[in-house]
Amino acid sequence: MLPRITTTPETGPNRMTKDNIQNKTLSIRISTDGFCFCSYTPSLPDSLKYFFYKPEKGLTLTMNLQHGVEQCPFVMQGEKYDVKVIVETEDFTTIPVEYDNKQDYKTFYRLCFPKNVARVEVVANRLDAQGLTVLFPVEKSLYEGLQKLGDVTFYSTLSILLGLMTSKPATEERYMLAYFQGDLSFFISMQDGKMRLANAFRCEDGHDCIYYLLNIWKEQGLSQEDDTLYLCGDKGVELNMMAIGRFINRCKRMNANELFPLTLLNKMEGIPFDLQSLILCE
Repeated sequence: MLPRITTTPETGPNRMTKDNIQNKTLSIRISTDGFCFCSYTPSLPDSLKYFFYKPEKGLTLTMNLQHGVEQCPFVMQGEKYDVKVIVETEDFTTIPVEYDNKQDYKTFYRLCFPKNVARVEVVANRLDAQGLTVLFPVEKSLYEGLQKLGDVTFYSTLSILLGLMTSKPATEERYMLAYFQGDLSFFISMQDGKMRLANAFRCEDGHDCIYYLLNIWKEQGLSQEDDTLYLCGDKGVELNMMAIGRFINRCKRMNANELFPLTLLNKMEGIPFDLQSLILCE
């Protein structure tokens, strides 16, 4: 189980409890590549329902969300759900937990992304085990549209990956995690169980991914021979792993079937790794 992530949407703090973990939830992963919808009850492994909606070109994320909800066979119009939403974005930042004050979120976010603040809601995940809070944006219209589905809790991919790495720590003192999903690549450098650096980039191809990865690896002072790179995600892992192996000796693939119980969820083709982690381990 992931360590507790305190999520702070505009409506106030929302802590996950044993009661709502066992309840049926609607989980949505939002990205420019598509919308993933999952309905799942942890106590009933065969209860998984999964639907993928590919956005229509020329429409906003909010309009595509509306179309996705209308087409999703297990989302009933007018019914309210306990909703978990992963927002895929590279526009995140972190602050120490001692500076975690909801009233200051937009101020901190504006320092890093001054052009974005007017059109977004800034939400947060507090990770006490890491001593930091992750701030990330949700488009205002998208935020408002999601509220119509019920009680919404927002998560960033970074928060989920850090939670997983805290709950299932690697044996190495220093290592890096690379997560590939669609055109977005996440890189997290860890030492003694704590995050040293996290960054994300949009990559047009595998060459871009490897370029960013090797630059961060070098910047963090990691050894090509002695330190370990963990990789997870979609087919980009297989495409990049052989090329990365030419530069980094110790590369290890993180497979869902090795981390999570053998349930229907990780047998389903195409469910993103961060969504699996959220549903099975939160």
